[in-house]
Amino acid sequence: MERLNYIVEDSTIAELLGVENFTNKESAILELVKNAYDAHARKVTVTIKPLMIVIQDDGIGMDREIIKNNWMHVGKSNKGYKESQIGDERILAGSKGIGRFALARLGAYVVVKSRKRHSQPLRWETDWNESTLSDASEEDFYGTYIEISMLRDRWTETGIAKLVDYLSVTYKDDKMAIEIVSETNIYNVSHYYEKPQLGKNFVTDIKLIYKSESNTLECLVISDEFRQEAEKYCKDIDLRLYKKTVNCVEELYDDREIDFSKKELKEFLERVGDFNANLFFSLKSSTTKDYESFLYKYDKLNKRYDKGVVLYRNAFSLSSYDGKKDWLGFGKRSRKSPAAATHPSGAWRVRENQISGMVNIDKKNNANLKDLSNRQGLDENEFFVLFVKIIDVGVAIFERYRQDIIRNINKKNNISKAPKPAIIQDIIKTPSKVKDLSPEDVKSLAIELSTIEKESKTNREEKRTTEERYRYDVRILNVLATSGLKATSIAHELQNDRNSVSVNYNYIVKALKEYDFWEELNSLEYTEKSHKNVPQLLERNRSISEKILVFMDTMLDEVEKQKFATKDLSISDIMKVIKSNWVRDYASLNIDLKIDEDLRFETAEDIFPVIFDNLILNSIQQNEHQNKIDIKIFIDKKGDYLDVTYSDNGQGLPPKFIHDPMRILAVHETSRKKGHGLGMWIVNNTVQMTGGTIKNIDGIDGFKIYLELGDKL
Repeated sequence: MERLNYIVEDSTIAELLGVENFTNKESAILELVKNAYDAHARKVTVTIKPLMIVIQDDGIGMDREIIKNNWMHVGKSNKGYKESQIGDERILAGSKGIGRFALARLGAYVVVKSRKRHSQPLRWETDWNESTLSDASEEDFYGTYIEISMLRDRWTETGIAKLVDYLSVTYKDDKMAIEIVSETNIYNVSHYYEKPQLGKNFVTDIKLIYKSESNTLECLVISDEFRQEAEKYCKDIDLRLYKKTVNCVEELYDDREIDFSKKELKEFLERVGDFNANLFFSLKSSTTKDYESFLYKYDKLNKRYDKGVVLYRNAFSLSSYDGKKDWLGFGKRSRKSPAAATHPSGAWRVRENQISGMVNIDKKNNANLKDLSNRQGLDENEFFVLFVKIIDVGVAIFERYRQDIIRNINKKNNISKAPKPAIIQDIIKTPSKVKDLSPEDVKSLAIELSTIEKESKTNREEKRTTEERYRYDVRILNVLATSGLKATSIAHELQNDRNSVSVNYNYIVKALKEYDFWEELNSLEYTEKSHKNVPQLLERNRSISEKILVFMDTMLDEVEKQKFATKDLSISDIMKVIKSNWVRDYASLNIDLKIDEDLRFETAEDIFPVIFDNLILNSIQQNEHQNKIDIKIFIDKKGDYLDVTYSDNGQGLPPKFIHDPMRILAVHETSRKKGHGLGMWIVNNTVQMTGGTIKNIDGIDGFKIYLELGDKL
């Protein structure tokens, strides 16, 4: 047997692993800076000239054995996890054994001079077709000196400044100084996020600590966004500090993008490893109106962080996660839920340009977050997906906290109707009176006109805000409406076949009996196998047909136009119909109504099935394995509102909602893998549409919700 080895041309390796492997010239420089760091350099200097780049470090250097056995061995690395020199311990950045080909990305000709202590200085040079190694006796230095010529890129002063900016974001250690020298300037690279200052670089600091052993995420929010005046509108909220710890198994188990059993999810979350993050939130700017309306402390930050969220593995960021790429998917999240923070039921999401910061992982502790071979990114495997989801959980905690504050402050912005302008009304009735106005009347007229102008401006703004809100609501409801229209269309078609659907079973059984087949078909011989058991199959079809008829009647009944009209209604009668429809279809369901027979209320009939069908459906879905589901509904009139209490005897809310039950009202919040998270959002929207409000939700020892229904439709 003959053993064979691949033979690859040097120029091909340089092209594939160098020129084509590095996304840009800056990432290639970063790779060589990482090499200097791994060599325990205290300082690396990158000198960029029009025709040459020189990179020099004072690290440990290379001897002949290292150059021959490691440098020239593609894919082999002598770098482990952590390495110590006297007074200097570093977690090494390299491990793949191909980073040296960053040289090929920068230039077509390279000379490397290197010297290790107590060793002969060496000179290695290549044109990527042939490489040579020789002694360099004239060199009196320790470390590595690299000359790159026949450059592949044009370097201008602007481009060099861009490199400095790039390195300031991608390097965050203080063990090695980085100096960039151009023909006109010397730049010292400092870490962009080195000294973050609240109120200067951002208004809110979101600290996340993930502990893999317990699958818990700790979220600490430190905020300086709002003025002290805002406290009187947020009496139960600390505007400066907010803490919350969540279990990520409970938070993520129902996520439809994750395909794990609970046991598998827990195991994979442990294998993600511990990590932490510091995210910095701030608005790019705010209008004068928003500044006053929401009591912001700052209208603009002069030194605002705007580099995005950077993923660091120890001392360096990963090139593809340097803040330019929206790797955490903020854009996707905000497009999915574009509601403003003031939206009473929609979930506000932080925008991509509103957040910056650092996520910190470790080469060893987070070993399942694997580098791609070019060290330019991560393998976006199942662990990476979970890693991003964990951060998403922390960001969502902040979003709910901030939206709660904004909603409370916004209550003060409700428009109060200005008094009717008496003089203007008088002039409209009798225009000739304008010439008889006294100086005091003229002054009053000017005040009235000014008031009208302000009111008009406020109304325009309110209209814009309302349009934005309903544009968001309509997008979601259109999806449901389209599905409903399709179902209604099918129901109309089935209506023509109603007689056949309802009586076919009886006709078939009767015919089989007349032909003397029925007794034989019921015999043991013909009923042994379920898929050939004709009576059983017919019975099953009969049961399914009944359900189809119920579906058809329900669909056609619920879209009747008259149900949307406002009128004086008997609440007891409406609720009895809802009860009978559900109890008819679900044998396990018991609904107890406590409603005065004489209770009447001015509203539209469609409001009640929208609210109670969603609540009852939730009770059934959350307790599908329960033999008996008891639901109690109490409705009473208090002033201009209907006071409603709804409860069931089920398992209550899932653990992730127990301590924040009002969260279930937000759009897309669900505890079921295939749930859409719209049911309770629709309930909340409908209640608010009537001028009412959901007062409280309790998910311990069954599910309970307390709400008020108004008459504003």
